[in-house]
Amino acid sequence: MRLGAVIVVAAGLITAVPAAGPDEGSSTARAAYEVGVEDVLHVSVWGEPAIDLSVPVRPDGKISLPLVNDIEAAGRTVEEIRQAIAEELARFIREPAVTVVVEQINSFRVYILGEVNSQGVYTFRRPTRLLQALAAAGGLTRFSKQKVIVAREAYGTPQLLEIDCRKLLRGEDMKSNIFLMPGDTVLVN
Repeated sequence: MRLGAVIVVAAGLITAVPAAGPDEGSSTARAAYEVGVEDVLHVSVWGEPAIDLSVPVRPDGKISLPLVNDIEAAGRTVEEIRQAIAEELARFIREPAVTVVVEQINSFRVYILGEVNSQGVYTFRRPTRLLQALAAAGGLTRFSKQKVIVAREAYGTPQLLEIDCRKLLRGEDMKSNIFLMPGDTVLVN
């Protein structure tokens, strides 16, 4: 078989196999980041130097911009915020080219309580897994039963996730090393 034919066959096999990635429902699949209170956004509009500024997300979840005043930001993705700003600006500017960038993530707070060496509120700058958060809290105390409860609200519904850290720490249940969400409370027994 000639080399060219081998390459064509191999290319066909590669494109026929679906990419291996996380299932949408798995804990490793990541949703688009939702902006939160105290995050800082940089908003710019091409050709409009008056709208090229950094704005904090206020406690009421809104940002203030020239011409459009208040825009709801908390709980929205960057793309949703960009679209909302563009729609409002379209009343004043023809086809506004809006760019929104998250400059600072200040809203990703996780509360870690119980049998850890340093209880408290932890702010993370990127998606964080349970074991990373427990390490940030100084690890489990020697009195810990190595049981963890993660309390969170998902889509308006409270959830309690029970995790056996013994299995997780032995590498027997790595699915339990979940990504934490902003506002999660981690209670270590």
